[in-house]
Amino acid sequence: MKHPTMYRLSMATAMGMILSLLGMGDANAYTFSRIFDDSGPYNSIGNSVINNQGTVAFTARLDLDQLPLADYYYRSGYNREVIFTGDGASLTSITPNMGEFQIQDINDSNTVAFVAKVGSSHHPQWVLSTSNGSTSTHIATDPTAYGLFDDLFGDVAINNKGSVAFKELTLFSSGGNFSLVTSDGVNRTTIVDESGYFKYLTTFDLNNLETVAFGAFLDDGRRGLFTINGDSITPIADTNGSFKSFGKISLNDGDNLAFPAFLDDGSTGIFTSSNGSITTLADTSGVFSSFSSPAINNNGTVAFGAQLNTGEYGIFTGADPVADKVIAIGDPLFGSTVTSLGFSNKGFNDTSQIAFSAQLADGSTGVFRADPGDNNVVLDWGGTVAKPIPGTFNLIGIDDFSGQETWLDYPDGIEPFIQYYTWPHHFIIDDVFHLGHLYDSEAVLNTNNITSPNITFGLDGKQLSLIFPELQNRLGFGFALSEYEGFPLDIPIDADVLANAFTVKLFDADYNLLGTFSGEAQPDPEFLGGFFGIESTTPFLRAEITFNEGYEEFAFDNLRYELVDLTEPATVPEPTTGLGLLVISTIGAGSILRHKQK
Repeated sequence: MKHPTMYRLSMATAMGMILSLLGMGDANAYTFSRIFDDSGPYNSIGNSVINNQGTVAFTARLDLDQLPLADYYYRSGYNREVIFTGDGASLTSITPNMGEFQIQDINDSNTVAFVAKVGSSHHPQWVLSTSNGSTSTHIATDPTAYGLFDDLFGDVAINNKGSVAFKELTLFSSGGNFSLVTSDGVNRTTIVDESGYFKYLTTFDLNNLETVAFGAFLDDGRRGLFTINGDSITPIADTNGSFKSFGKISLNDGDNLAFPAFLDDGSTGIFTSSNGSITTLADTSGVFSSFSSPAINNNGTVAFGAQLNTGEYGIFTGADPVADKVIAIGDPLFGSTVTSLGFSNKGFNDTSQIAFSAQLADGSTGVFRADPGDNNVVLDWGGTVAKPIPGTFNLIGIDDFSGQETWLDYPDGIEPFIQYYTWPHHFIIDDVFHLGHLYDSEAVLNTNNITSPNITFGLDGKQLSLIFPELQNRLGFGFALSEYEGFPLDIPIDADVLANAFTVKLFDADYNLLGTFSGEAQPDPEFLGGFFGIESTTPFLRAEITFNEGYEEFAFDNLRYELVDLTEPATVPEPTTGLGLLVISTIGAGSILRHKQK
């Protein structure tokens, strides 16, 4: 049986620059589609890339309150990212687990190249992989022991043949040497390395004809741009003339190059190279004050981000800030106004579609696509995941179970389990995945709904997540609460804290939040406690149990769950419902368990 799991996840790239809210006039006609937004469980959206089918790949960070784990384990706020692809009508999860990712590129087969940070925060390591959501390929791993070079791989590009271009570090006793490499996960080819003529490799890109363009510091002190295919190296530009330095480059299938550059006179510009001829597309001698990395498509059109002298930042396809504007800060979008934009040199395709991220004045953040044509038409596909099936709920008692439910008692010796030493703390007991810090409860021996042995959680976290191996629609458990560590006897019971002693959240098979329920405690008989049971017309796969501030420990026992045919509707109103997404995969772990049938 496979079990859902929790992985650490990450973040990413800050979006764009917040500049001015001034409008910039009319631009070429574009249709804007919302691919994804943060109206669901995500609080930020990372960089976006696009292929020739109009599929956009991007990273999104999960809200902290959507994790089935207390804040204690996620103090840094990292390791909560997932990579999605979307075309405006549907979404695909590319990463089966959460983590810290740097999305790099996507090809026309919807295969995404990305870098993942693995290991602990004290011993990180970077891994380069590709995935289309069903098949993943390992490309390379940072060979340094502690991720000393941070994002070792630099620019990463993938073409339609599945070749990935990246920088590789070879370590030796006196240091290390970088090489520019292509690989499909099996075959690896070294394109050029930092020896002889080339002393330091910088930016690079790869096209579908296996041509690689790259930048490098040279042994004579110059900087240069080159293309290479096989053994043939072609110089493109260097700093012998008016150029002072170069930024990130973009290469199309005609071996044409687009690149930003600083000039000796202090100006900057966007330039293209074709058949040995360099053309200035836009520069800071006019209305622009700065540029971000450009993207060139196979038609020779270039898109780039730029800031105007008046402060507005936007995305453009030429030197005219009005006629060539795609979108800019201050423009209307989806009933609000753009306040921040993000664009990458992999965000432009052969049909001149542009993928970008944006923050709006209403506080929302999203990933969008601009399609040429139909000025001011806006398509909104929802931007979130599938909505939950509406359900009704009924609080139930022990006698309302069928008599055939699974009844789980808890074994002795929780603390010595090997899972206790894993991070995050997790236990698989009778095929139920328990996520949280559990240990034996020796103080609560017997009360009305607790029998020995039982488990306690608290101290390091006040939350327990239960992930079931299959869908269920009935859940029940016994509980005992203590305002003091260790459940001391003869402590007066505070009636003010009996109500809303804990909350239970139920999630469906798509990880949508079905509802949040409050549980009350009563004297039971020596401690605060009782039994909580609930029935849902919509089956659930996960339950999160959180006891409120003011309690030091929560004893837990006699878990009951089952899936039955509910022919009678529930008789109580549906509680407040919400929508949430959580990407869960598998953590393998053995366990000792005790299982009973009632």
